[in-house]
Amino acid sequence: MTGEKNGVSVKEKKKQPKAKAKGIASVSFLISLLDSLGNVIYDAIINGFFGRIFTAYTAVQKKFTDSLCGKVLLKKHRIRRGFRIIRKFFAKIIDTSFFFNKSRSALTYFCSAPVHFYGNFTLFFGIYTIVVYLIQLFVPNVGQADSWYLIIGFALILSSIPTLFSKASLALAIKKSVVTRTLFVGALGFSDESFDNKLSGVKGKGNFMLLLGLVAGFSTFFVHPLKIILAIFAFVAICLIFSAPEVGVLLTIATLPFLSFWGSPTVSLAIIIAITACSYIVKLIRGKRVFYLEILDIFVLLFAAMIFISSFFSAGGQQTFSEALMAVLLLLGYFLAANLMRTEKWVKRCVFALIGSASIVAVFGVIQYVFGESNQEWLDLSLFSDIRLRVTAFFGNPNILATFIVIVFPFLLAAFCLSRYSNEKALSFFAILAFVACTVFTWSRGAWLAMIFSTLAFFLIYKRKTFRIFGAALLIVPMLPIILPQNVIDRFLSITNLSDSSISYRIYTWKGSFEIIKNYWFSGIGFGNEAFKDVYPSYAFSGVEAAEHSHSLIIQVLVGMGIIG
Repeated sequence: MTGEKNGVSVKEKKKQPKAKAKGIASVSFLISLLDSLGNVIYDAIINGFFGRIFTAYTAVQKKFTDSLCGKVLLKKHRIRRGFRIIRKFFAKIIDTSFFFNKSRSALTYFCSAPVHFYGNFTLFFGIYTIVVYLIQLFVPNVGQADSWYLIIGFALILSSIPTLFSKASLALAIKKSVVTRTLFVGALGFSDESFDNKLSGVKGKGNFMLLLGLVAGFSTFFVHPLKIILAIFAFVAICLIFSAPEVGVLLTIATLPFLSFWGSPTVSLAIIIAITACSYIVKLIRGKRVFYLEILDIFVLLFAAMIFISSFFSAGGQQTFSEALMAVLLLLGYFLAANLMRTEKWVKRCVFALIGSASIVAVFGVIQYVFGESNQEWLDLSLFSDIRLRVTAFFGNPNILATFIVIVFPFLLAAFCLSRYSNEKALSFFAILAFVACTVFTWSRGAWLAMIFSTLAFFLIYKRKTFRIFGAALLIVPMLPIILPQNVIDRFLSITNLSDSSISYRIYTWKGSFEIIKNYWFSGIGFGNEAFKDVYPSYAFSGVEAAEHSHSLIIQVLVGMGIIG
């Protein structure tokens, strides 16, 4: 018994530290191996072909700046000085124009008007909306009474009460309020000084607001009050955009997922971009903004020109020309963002607007899956009858929703990794959970793969020691069949199942598209879906003649504009 203690022999006790040290050494060796692998991959990415593409832009831009073309477009060349003379001529016309001066006076009036003026407007708008509802309810043949009129009317009256007793100007109220100051100064980028010359309240003229409220209320005989309210918000948004075109870029990003409420999201998006472009051009002519042109911008311009030119030689006719004009207009959004969002603060505002709107979409998608009715419209029921719903949120297609979420996801990861405060970390973490859950509930297998690979790529760029985490994650892979629901596993494993109608449909669409490319590889058939729908059936495989596009952006460009595009 002298050689034992607590049932463990002395020999065994001597062996334990050695075994423990051996285990630690094995783990250390594994971590070192993973770090080495991560360093090799990281260096290959940074110093390899793709690394040179993504890190050589500054050097290429410098060569472009020093070239003859760069000197003409970017430096103080005599041609550029000629443009400056023309700009000053038109700037004088704009500054002295009747419309510009009246618009500026109206904006000053609305900003300097006391808050209770707006309270009077809202109060009378609400009262007469209720009056219209009562007339429609009790007077025959006047109209169908809508209970929403009553709800909106009372909501307007209640919202007007806090403002009826304030004599401060609207500008002062915005500046003093924490909420409105955060919105206008923090989020939209207006300076405090922009409110200073409009702080004194306007005397009298309050009856004008009463009259406007009365007109708005009685207009509900013909227009739904909600549409009138939306029109007022649209008017305010246009005023803000013309005050600062940067607001238009932010509104484009923030409202992008919700434009489907207006029936034609593409047209709505084009209208916002067009208004923002007009504001930017006016500011540019007046010398309030600058225009930057880099070598990448020239290629975007060439691509836009190719879209426009290809519409003249298209199989789609007039419809293709309309699609091309819309695409060129939407490409203006790139130049607006590139020229207006040039500081770190504006870029952060754009990122937060994008993350915020996408988070709302993701949360709504999760709610839709939990509480929504069963809908198997987007599924091959012969293989996936156990999936009751593919969420679409504010989009009409689960794949488009998944694409949107996955594109924004790396920005959210960056926000999580770079946030300094615990509350920001917590919000970002819950947003990540919503993004992942919403992507799962779209049941888009391509989006699942994209989210996995984009996460891996992000962390490889963010930190060299990422492989430690992914090495640990690989240990969880054998446990996934226990953790994940069976329908998720079946859906993921079906990626290579060519009998799935969704996969086979895409593959045969691509094959048919490549048949078109063989004949039109140089010039293409013309830009847009209309041209594709006209030509594709002649090259389609049996059973997939009704495709509206090629289900691949690169293939679609090749089909539409050929190798030149």
